[in-house]
Amino acid sequence: MDFPLSFTLAQLNPTAGDLRRNTDKIKQVWEAHPDTDLIIFSEMVLSGYPADDLVLKPYFMDEVEKHVQELIQFSKSQESAILLPTPWRNNGALYNAAHLIHGGATLHTSYKHHLPNYGVFDEKRIFTSGGNASVAEFKDIKIGIMICEDMWFPDVAGELKAQGAEILIVPNGSPYQQDIHSTRQTMAKARIDETGLPLIYVNQVGGQDELVFDGRSFVMNEKGEVTYQMPAFKEKTETLSDTNTAIAAFDKGETIYNALTLGIHDYVVKNSFPGVLIGLSGGIDSALAATLAVDVLGSDKVHCVMMPSPYTSKESLEDAKALAKNLDVRYDIIPIENIMGAYDATLKEHIKKETNGVTFENIQSRARAIILMALSNSSGKMVLTTGNKSEMAVGYATLYGDMCGGFNALKDVYKTQVYELCEWRNKQSPIIPERIITKAPSAELKPDQTDQDTLPPYEILDDILHHLVEEETAPEDIPHDKSLVHKVWRMLDISEYKRFQSPPGTKITKQAFGRNRRYPLTNGFFKSVQDQRD
Repeated sequence: MDFPLSFTLAQLNPTAGDLRRNTDKIKQVWEAHPDTDLIIFSEMVLSGYPADDLVLKPYFMDEVEKHVQELIQFSKSQESAILLPTPWRNNGALYNAAHLIHGGATLHTSYKHHLPNYGVFDEKRIFTSGGNASVAEFKDIKIGIMICEDMWFPDVAGELKAQGAEILIVPNGSPYQQDIHSTRQTMAKARIDETGLPLIYVNQVGGQDELVFDGRSFVMNEKGEVTYQMPAFKEKTETLSDTNTAIAAFDKGETIYNALTLGIHDYVVKNSFPGVLIGLSGGIDSALAATLAVDVLGSDKVHCVMMPSPYTSKESLEDAKALAKNLDVRYDIIPIENIMGAYDATLKEHIKKETNGVTFENIQSRARAIILMALSNSSGKMVLTTGNKSEMAVGYATLYGDMCGGFNALKDVYKTQVYELCEWRNKQSPIIPERIITKAPSAELKPDQTDQDTLPPYEILDDILHHLVEEETAPEDIPHDKSLVHKVWRMLDISEYKRFQSPPGTKITKQAFGRNRRYPLTNGFFKSVQDQRD
């Protein structure tokens, strides 16, 4: 496809708030591409996206303006122009903007019009919507700039076409979730079908708290055909040419696995943790979490600790040891039997163990948390928790116990997906012992315990939860036994206070617990429905 200008796509991994680092990355790309006409960066690349309430801090925006001026001055020594997306103040209002900078000046500024205010997005509270769209003119070419959400509606593209735009450029901060990439390309093609203009889509890459950005920037010609696509979950800078080709798509397992590893990596590295600590139980969740961490951080950055109780099986001890050996990580065994005995002795006059079994099961989990946090305090390493989304949903987790830590590797991964990811990972190289995958899941907090003593089979539980959480389906419309559906709904409802206190974890679904799905902690809706049923 012949473009009237030469373009370089800069799919970068910025850090929210780190204006110095982000500015330096922009300069490095700029200096490396002197022969291109225009370098295109992703949405709010200068501040990182999302910067949330940082942009409401006047001092922060003062610093943003200083760094923009630094880049304008830098442009005097560069042949290329850049499209610099950034938060921006103008006449007392705050905008999500993009500056076209060249030759020591800002040639044009575009403002985002459609401000998303759903799911993880909160832009209407932060930014002012831009006025009428206007084309940018550069080297006698009219460029239509649409910032992220603007591409999802026909009006901005239509206005730009009416003003003579010859190409559409879309800087993005579009977080990953399953199947989102095909939706992006569907929306891009819709704008092309309406305008007949080619389109360049540049997306951010990298982890930012609970969000992970997959990149996968792409180019479409005036027929809506993808002529080039950048890789997923990797920084890359590429100048468009006749030799550019689209990157083959990842399969589902690989895509989710890479999203999780990048989320872990950037949370650990951007927050300057020297590594992670993981309580290794011999079960499948901690096995996957440890494998993810080693794959992305390296074995020298991962410390695994087995903390057996009298209820820990011989098989779990063997499986945890085998996994640690396969991963080549530091592996320590710290029994908790003495700690359990101390709690028993301390509480025996106050709590009857015979009639309060769950209380003493939770003490085991909390004892392990104390050990991990002590090791974390002494080493600086962050505790990586391992609870999956199924457990988080129904409260099958101990507050201040196995929920204790800085980041949750599997927070948005259902238990059935945990099995799928382990099987996918073992196809790449057999690292997780097969018995970990095939044995019945158990918390091992009492004799002969299995998860299914308390929960329905995970394939049934996960399907009910998918309907309740992702699809917001009315309980009466979920195709499972109605008493079971209401039981699961009640467990979901009463566990909100636990999830509110849980560590962040990478979002991979459209309804992740955390900043994506927000329900009141005090919530009488379930009870009112049950009262009507009764």
